[in-house]
Amino acid sequence: MGEKDDLYLIQLESNKVSWWEYARKVAPPKRPDQYLTYWSFLKNRGKLPKRIVKEAEWRMEARRKGLLDS
Repeated sequence: MGEKDDLYLIQLESNKVSWWEYARKVAPPKRPDQYLTYWSFLKNRGKLPKRIVKEAEWRMEARRKGLLDS
């Protein structure tokens, strides 16, 4: 996932952006399977494994520290 993809996933989980805005910004192949479509998002909202969000946060922190190139 790219930097912006991680940011939008974190914002979606914290209810700062809607799924529709998330879908406009993040390509389907880069979305978690649970949030691939709007209907799957509604079904799985709040059930996304915390590991996925934590990994996104770790990648953002690693990029900020210059440990990741992409």
